[in-house]
Amino acid sequence: MKDTNILNYLQEVIVNLPNDWVKLTTHRLDIYNEQQAKTEFIEQFEKLYSEKNSDPNALSELPTAYDYIRLGHPLSSILEWAIAKELGLKSANVISFSSKITPILSILRRNLLTNKKTQIVFENAIPSFFKAETIKRVYGYNFEVATADNIDSITDFEGSN
Repeated sequence: MKDTNILNYLQEVIVNLPNDWVKLTTHRLDIYNEQQAKTEFIEQFEKLYSEKNSDPNALSELPTAYDYIRLGHPLSSILEWAIAKELGLKSANVISFSSKITPILSILRRNLLTNKKTQIVFENAIPSFFKAETIKRVYGYNFEVATADNIDSITDFEGSN
């Protein structure tokens, strides 16, 4: 990480992080606001960062950090915030998963809820870990699977690619 201020602050946060951030799978449901879950957490975390405040009490008062599929976890949201800062992106546009399939499932779920068609395009071949029929049967997701030699050879599709 190039920005040492962010790195130093993150090190302080790790030292001071509230126990709930590690021990609970659902953090502070009493203050959960689904419509602003990730953005609300990050906005208030950003304020603490600008104030150089990594006090455990201040961190524990942050709102719940949820997004649209996984259980909320403040550390995941902070990781995404740090990656976004490093790359000059909006943190809302960064999603981290320790899974090859979870990002796909999250997009499929979101598109199902918004009635948006989905086409999943793999480079050259469909990987063995991706079981399209199982995903369709278990989750009820409706999507198409395609392969392409490269990004330029992906055909037009009315929906998400």
